[in-house]
Amino acid sequence: MDPKDRVETVAKTKAGAGQEKAASGDEPAPGAAFRVAQADVDALIENWPPAPKKMAQDMVERYGLPNEATPTLLIWHDSGPWKRTIVTSDETAHDFPTPHTDFISQTLNYDVPVEKLPELAEYDGSLIVYRTAGQVIASCDNEAANFLAMNLMHEIVEGRLTAEEARREFGEQQAAWLMNRQAPYTEGIAFAAPSESDTGYRDEPVMKVPTVRQTVEKVKDKLGVGDGS
Repeated sequence: MDPKDRVETVAKTKAGAGQEKAASGDEPAPGAAFRVAQADVDALIENWPPAPKKMAQDMVERYGLPNEATPTLLIWHDSGPWKRTIVTSDETAHDFPTPHTDFISQTLNYDVPVEKLPELAEYDGSLIVYRTAGQVIASCDNEAANFLAMNLMHEIVEGRLTAEEARREFGEQQAAWLMNRQAPYTEGIAFAAPSESDTGYRDEPVMKVPTVRQTVEKVKDKLGVGDGS
């Protein structure tokens, strides 16, 4: 891509960012109204590994047919308390709180203070903070564990638990859930999650985007070409 094209691309994305800021709110995701046909879902997950396949079927039962699908992903928008739910056929090994694989990721609108990021990283490596969008993503092998991960994340952010204490509590509540005992943090989001319009960190610009004319003239100067005046 030559310099002129690069600058034009930046200018277009900058304009798009302004439009996105003006239109930000709690509107449904563009694909939320579309549903993938049951026959297509069945065909796509037919040869998935057993655990992700079962989870995909469970999510269809819980949230209806997905809004998007590829050979390796099913995606639901605005599913229950979640901004997004994704079930993938690709499993990622994870040993906390006990060996399992991650294949269901669920996103919540939530602003994490920057000073809490190291502690959350220590707490759970499958918890991803997307500061720009104001979102947190939890990944595990079941939705109950994602509820648990989010609820304990909130306890850390609020200063009620340390990362080490949250990890111990995670293990205790997950064990209770597996034995069908009381485990309230596995049953849903236990705090009032903010709306999308109330989250996100756009950051601050650190560079000025040059005009196309300025860029072209600079390239000419470097190449030693010009009108000779």
